[in-house]
Amino acid sequence: MISDLHLGFELELMFSGVYLPDQTEKLARRVISLGKLTGARKLVVNGDLKHDIGLTSSSLDRVSRFFEVVREQFDEVVVVKGNHDGGLVNTQETKVVDGRGLPLDDSWLFHGHAMPPEESSNFRIGIMGHVHPTIRVRGFSEPVWVLAETSCEGVPPKVLIMPPFNELTGYGMLNNLEVKGPIFPKCVDLDEAYVFDLSGELIGVLGELIEKHKFSRGSRREKGKPVERGR
Repeated sequence: MISDLHLGFELELMFSGVYLPDQTEKLARRVISLGKLTGARKLVVNGDLKHDIGLTSSSLDRVSRFFEVVREQFDEVVVVKGNHDGGLVNTQETKVVDGRGLPLDDSWLFHGHAMPPEESSNFRIGIMGHVHPTIRVRGFSEPVWVLAETSCEGVPPKVLIMPPFNELTGYGMLNNLEVKGPIFPKCVDLDEAYVFDLSGELIGVLGELIEKHKFSRGSRREKGKPVERGR
């Protein structure tokens, strides 16, 4: 499972004066390498497969070429629609599901730009993208994973927030708690949110990291009803 590929993001960089070659095949080959490493035959993209909000001819070309390459490794491809995935539809080779997500074993997968359905609260953990989480604690910013308890009704009791697969896209600085949809940070318990680097090493607890580095905690519960978790 991966999240936030943002195929075509290099076109946005071009308008800022940064010129890079098309990254589609490079990203697809990275996905295939992970599939071979893990032996996976099913690929799940947890939102924002492409960068254009709509389905332009450029993004359609990139999406088509990406699927053509990854089918070399994967027998099944599922895309959970993100806020950048307008226009994507089911094809014979690819299943596209609503951004509110779908179940996978004891987890509920959803992109994170929209609330998951209430039934997701019956699953052990929610796995989401969208936030592009990054932390600044070692003199520089680095992408991270976040595993957190939640504090809202109708969502899974825990969420795992994935870093973006496309390293060019930039990140959401967790220290500043910018609002990134209805789940983060409103429904996340900052004192039960554990931050891990990409190697899996624990960096610390998000609430403590914010206090230590003197960033604003922001508001976690401006909307929605907090719930006591007995799990």
